[in-house]
Amino acid sequence: LYDTTNGKFGPFEGQMFIGDQGHSKIMRVFMEKVNGVYQGASFLFREGFSSGILRMIWGSDSSMFVGMTSRGWASTGKAPYGLQRLEWTGKVPFEIKTMKALDDGFELEFTEPVNKKLASDVTSYQMNSFTYKYHNDYGSPITEEQAVMVHKAEVSPDGLSVKLTLHGMRLGFIHELKAPNLSSITGRKLLHDTGYYTLNEVPGGVLKSPQMTGVVKSGKTIVQPKRVTKMPADWNNKSDQKLMIGTKPGLKFDVEEVQVKRGAKVELTFNNNDDMMHNLVITQKGKESVDKVGQMALMLGLDGPDYNYVPDTDLVLYHTAIMQPETAEKIYVKMPEEPGEYWIVCTFPGHSSVMRAKLIVN
Repeated sequence: LYDTTNGKFGPFEGQMFIGDQGHSKIMRVFMEKVNGVYQGASFLFREGFSSGILRMIWGSDSSMFVGMTSRGWASTGKAPYGLQRLEWTGKVPFEIKTMKALDDGFELEFTEPVNKKLASDVTSYQMNSFTYKYHNDYGSPITEEQAVMVHKAEVSPDGLSVKLTLHGMRLGFIHELKAPNLSSITGRKLLHDTGYYTLNEVPGGVLKSPQMTGVVKSGKTIVQPKRVTKMPADWNNKSDQKLMIGTKPGLKFDVEEVQVKRGAKVELTFNNNDDMMHNLVITQKGKESVDKVGQMALMLGLDGPDYNYVPDTDLVLYHTAIMQPETAEKIYVKMPEEPGEYWIVCTFPGHSSVMRAKLIVN
């Protein structure tokens, strides 16, 4: 949905709003035409809608009506369908308004003057570039991830823009920008401090950003001790119980509740018979624990695939790898000695709020 409201919906006239059905949120997209090619940057705009977003339309008062459903494909918003209205309060948020490509970096424009001391400090920014595999398998890990060095940050006299001179830009790659430390001259933090620019062209057609070597981060080897795929030696080749858990359409496990004895040695097979990627994570007792693990998994960002979307926290007891459709993995779980209501959850982004089952330890 293009912003055609002439400023009645905020400072983003001419930009696009794109709904995300699975994650129940709206992204904002700034586009520009470089050497005849459209490209640009996306930023989070609003999240927390009641169901999966399929369509937006402008009302006569320049508010946005959002039509939603989770029929046929589950969403993080748990309602089966919905219609919500999004209005601008009239207050301009502190945001990165535009992100424009240069031949040696990017120019960021803000919705209000930025704190010049912070904005001129190159450590206020973190940048990476990466891409995805294009193949017939479901989804893709982050590939060819590489650090991008912010060499210089020059703030305009009015404080409304900053030019970032970069080393390590690459044509044909997505460039991730994070600026969590920036604030406006009034002390406000960025409402959304992360953007993603897909760079295919640069003005003039010649990339002048010096290239970097020896910084590619693909092929990480992460040791995850809570992913136990071999039977422990002290089990003496015998488990107390065997469990198999699969999936059902609509972001669901094929069980809603599992009961086990405390201290039991369980051979657990997770069979991902769905058409999308999932993992299986066992968390500590309490809904707060499983909620927090889901949020921590989202915060892994680009490192998520390397960690199987499982955060390194004591709230996680055991977990599988992230599993492709029609694959399975067996893990060995020593159940807690303390009885109570634990949780089984999928922590793939967008799944944790709905794809859960109770693990009752008796």
